[in-house]
Amino acid sequence: MCTVVVRVAPGSPWPVTMLALRDESPERPWDPPAAWWPERDASVRGVRDRSAGGAWLAASDTDGLAVVLNRGEAVPSADGTWTTRGVVPLDALAGNTPGRDGTLPTTRAFNLVRATADGAEVVAWDGTEVRTTPLGPGVHMVTHGEPDDPAAPRIGRWLDAFRAVDAPEAPPVLGPFDELRSADHGVDAGDGWSGWFGVLARSADLPTDHPDAILRDVHEREGHMTTLSIVAAAVGPERIVLQHARLTEPGRLDGSVELHRA
Repeated sequence: MCTVVVRVAPGSPWPVTMLALRDESPERPWDPPAAWWPERDASVRGVRDRSAGGAWLAASDTDGLAVVLNRGEAVPSADGTWTTRGVVPLDALAGNTPGRDGTLPTTRAFNLVRATADGAEVVAWDGTEVRTTPLGPGVHMVTHGEPDDPAAPRIGRWLDAFRAVDAPEAPPVLGPFDELRSADHGVDAGDGWSGWFGVLARSADLPTDHPDAILRDVHEREGHMTTLSIVAAAVGPERIVLQHARLTEPGRLDGSVELHRA
């Protein structure tokens, strides 16, 4: 189950900033942000799942940013198969937001965090209905249930901490791992991200199988799930900046990382 922290500030030069952490099976291959879907739109770049060909996170300078997170509700299927959730961010950037035309998704349950320069929202599919929750000005947190739900362990433990520090107001300058090292040593990298990365660094003191842990390495109903990568993103009226880090030791910040800017 992934984690997303979102700041919404309508009218600012960068109306949405986001910190997204991806949880997935360590056995499932994937690729860092790039333009992997030229047959759809050559301007779309994102984190690609090699197995099914979809995206966990996708971005377009003209159409915004979309991130999909798993939900836990069971979704019935007549033949025991579902459409990959990786199509959801790609479809959303193409203007096909789930449920908009009244047709229910054929995927397992998900939360879709959708952001443009006009703001952000969460589109939830729980197997019964599609609901859209606008995210108002301020800092929000999304995991496997409802946005900002204090009953969700990670949200209940960390949302107030993210809200208590200065939120980033512009794109990151450093890569996520360098941001973490700076914040962990009490140094402001000068780009406004040290507050959020400081909270993330503190959260890493928890065991990776703790219910409140943001950086995770656990065995759940869907199998072995671990935090594999971090994306720091800023959404502006004319472009989106992504800084991505692949964790070479899943669920851990003290190993080496591979950095990408897209």
